[in-house]
Amino acid sequence: MHSEDIKKIQRIARPILLPFSLLYGGFVNLRNALYDKKILRKQRYDNVKIIGVGNIAAGGVGKTPVVMKLSEAISKYGKVCVVTGNYPTKDKRVHVVSVDGNILKKPPVIPDEAYMIAKKIHATVISSKSRKAAIELAIGLNMNYIILDDALHKKNIEKDAEICIVDKEKPLEDGFYIPAGFLRDAKSALKKCNITICFNKTGYPKKKLDCYEAIFQPIGVFNNVGEKIGKPVSAFVFCGIGKPMSFLRDVENFGIEIKGYRFFEDHHIYSRRDMDNLYTLQKKHSAKLLLTTYKDFVKIENENVCYFDVDVKIEKLNSIIKGLL
Repeated sequence: MHSEDIKKIQRIARPILLPFSLLYGGFVNLRNALYDKKILRKQRYDNVKIIGVGNIAAGGVGKTPVVMKLSEAISKYGKVCVVTGNYPTKDKRVHVVSVDGNILKKPPVIPDEAYMIAKKIHATVISSKSRKAAIELAIGLNMNYIILDDALHKKNIEKDAEICIVDKEKPLEDGFYIPAGFLRDAKSALKKCNITICFNKTGYPKKKLDCYEAIFQPIGVFNNVGEKIGKPVSAFVFCGIGKPMSFLRDVENFGIEIKGYRFFEDHHIYSRRDMDNLYTLQKKHSAKLLLTTYKDFVKIENENVCYFDVDVKIEKLNSIIKGLL
């Protein structure tokens, strides 16, 4: 289910969901207080620097692109390992996806995002439901820096630095806790973060955020072997991501005519039947290309499918890196 659909359901069912949100919020604040008072202890790891990246609102807000950008920058100073969760797989094993850029595993054995990160960056990537187990394995591989993707809410690990990502499409000032809203951590968690990175900073007219601004910049359209091609006249677009309408807007703003589109569930694994249907739709709409996101493409890697790729630009990135190191 996409974030837009979840928002609609939340608005309709909010009176029913609100008591559960109050319970969830109470649990979150109690847990945080127990860690703050050191009644609950955090696991500390020596001889490695651990950087947590996450957000206090559930859903996609650009965490993974920021993690990749940070990994690229930090790799100049030592060996970097990116640790991701195993969602949506239910596998409890620890998977070494890549070592120093050498890819060892692919979906559906590992999550699509873990594989995408491994394809994009020259680093080590570990996917695991247990962040602690992944950290211990990364230490065994002599990593100097460990970046925990989507780990701001993981309070049981002592981090050397925490980075929070926020986005205007999930305004914090009027949010509710899960399930009536998207908040999964207290707003006060923002104050405890070393760095806040904000996408679409202008979306916060009521409350100024002390943060570094980040924006997505289109790179272009690429074929199945990663070669950049000229801007196509038209395309039939498909994707299985959390915010599909954002992808449509990006493609349209790039100047590509969208002849039609098809959305799948986030993290969707494409079958032969799915692909046959998409080829039929492309032909039916007389679209020049069949176009998707890079996250979706890595699960297909078909010569008849192209992908639209973007990069993230972070304000004063060098200053951020110096602060982290």
